Amino acid sequence: MKFSIAAGTLLAVASSASTAYGFTPTSRSIATTRLSTNPTHLRSSSITSLQLAAKESEGTPLNVGIVGATGAVGKEIVGCLEKRSFPVNNLRIFGSERSAGREVETDFGKVTVELFSEDSARECDVVFLAVDGDFSLAHAENICKGDDGAVVIDNSSAFRYVDGVPLVVPEINAETTKGKKLIANPNCTTAIGLMAIWPLHKLFGLKSMIMSVRQILCT
Repeated sequence: MKFSIAAGTLLAVASSASTAYGFTPTSRSIATTRLSTNPTHLRSSSITSLQLAAKESEGTPLNVGIVGATGAVGKEIVGCLEKRSFPVNNLRIFGSERSAGREVETDFGKVTVELFSEDSARECDVVFLAVDGDFSLAHAENICKGDDGAVVIDNSSAFRYVDGVPLVVPEINAETTKGKKLIANPNCTTAIGLMAIWPLHKLFGLKSMIMSVRQILCT
């Protein structure tokens, strides 16, 4: 596996990106049922900075790919990578025929949008999918397949109920990403809500929870 560190830091980038706009491409809030509540998986709120510092000290920046980077969530992923000064060796942005060839200004340099292909995505160390569930179902597993595949962090709902695919809020169960090549990111309201609920669960042990969410998208 060419990318061996825990993916908690990278997943935190994806989580931050989806919550910044208050939605992910497809939302299924009840996916919280698959999040681990094992106390051994708890990570403090400083996990992202600690993991980032550890990675930077290794001196091995990563080749990062983003599929759908010209959309709202994809743009925010780029912004989060910039704000966290994530050690990016090479940023590659993949899109459709409509967006291919467009130039995007980033803190990592000017990036030309490439026409997406699974082979090109597999050349990266890690790939963020900021696309819909159908796209993720069609391509995610092929991108991460084998020892030479990339780690895939999916922002859609496609893999949130799939056994063996960790559904992760980094500050709670980041350890479940170890050794995994495909990682699911929860719905934005799920991630935000669990940050408040997790300490209560540790103190009192919650048996069940009902969360009602109303989302309004403005255009």
